[in-house]
Amino acid sequence: MDALPGSTMPPASVQGLLDLLEEAEGSVQVLDPPEPVRAAWRRLIHAVRFGGHVPKGWHLVHRGRDTGDLVIELRRGRHPSKQYQRASHSSVPVSELLVNPHPVIDRLREQPSRLPESDENRSRTLLLLQALCLEAEKREWAVRSSTEALLSVVVDDQPLEVRVREEKGARWTLRLVLTVTDADTGVAEWKDYARKRLEGELPAILTDLRQRGRRLRDRREAATRAEQLRLRQERDRVVTAHRDQMLRQQVAAWLLAEDIRSYWADLVTAGMRIDDPWLAWAHTYADDLDPLADPPGIPSDPPPSAAVRTPRQQHAERTASAAPPDQPWHPNRRWYHG
Repeated sequence: MDALPGSTMPPASVQGLLDLLEEAEGSVQVLDPPEPVRAAWRRLIHAVRFGGHVPKGWHLVHRGRDTGDLVIELRRGRHPSKQYQRASHSSVPVSELLVNPHPVIDRLREQPSRLPESDENRSRTLLLLQALCLEAEKREWAVRSSTEALLSVVVDDQPLEVRVREEKGARWTLRLVLTVTDADTGVAEWKDYARKRLEGELPAILTDLRQRGRRLRDRREAATRAEQLRLRQERDRVVTAHRDQMLRQQVAAWLLAEDIRSYWADLVTAGMRIDDPWLAWAHTYADDLDPLADPPGIPSDPPPSAAVRTPRQQHAERTASAAPPDQPWHPNRRWYHG
């Protein structure tokens, strides 16, 4: 294994990296490179892997993606995950005869009005969809009948509608057109062409179904997470508003109790008898109001269905009130005691 200094930049091309690995007998080590150098090596490794440049019968691995020494090895044999190989678009077999049809295809066969009008394309449609159903079941996708489309393929719990129709083409008297639709990402379409018939597009159609299902699943999971976050934030707002309301009530009661006691003392100073019934009641009432006499602690949260108004909403409601509250006394009036 050749050890290169950490400052060594990678070769300028994919072939340069392969030549370097060959010269180093399949293994190259870069001693703890700084992040810009490490990132440059990663980009080149990615280009070799996913650009289909790994020699046939070999696979490329590396260690030290983020920290430590970066070790790159070219090993004989296929990688178990096969993730570095180019996607294989091998053909999907389409039978010439409809034998043991899928239940969905069997129901379609009994509804010729939903199929293309020409005999040839009607038969082709059934055989094509039969092959699609078999491949879908190999991937553990559900296939269902559909009222609007010819059938529905369920990928990652997401229904995808498949339709087939006839249309006139420049070189085809009547050619088949297959479309895949879903609720969010639009329509994908494949057609018969002079050099490639629709049967040859089945691998691409299956790939599109898989990608659509995953994309829809990811979108809906993201939407679910966003809705859950919104509900948690709304719940926090309701709980905060409820606690704010309770706290304001407690502070108001405490201030009123303090004001009553202060007023009680002023009345005594002014000459009222301390055993006056009015003063006795006021003193008892202040004790009943005062939350410090029995510290309440944190209040219970409101029920999930509760909608507590925020302090700003409460203030707006108070200021919007048309009639001012009735005053039990006027500042110019005198108080008399019997």
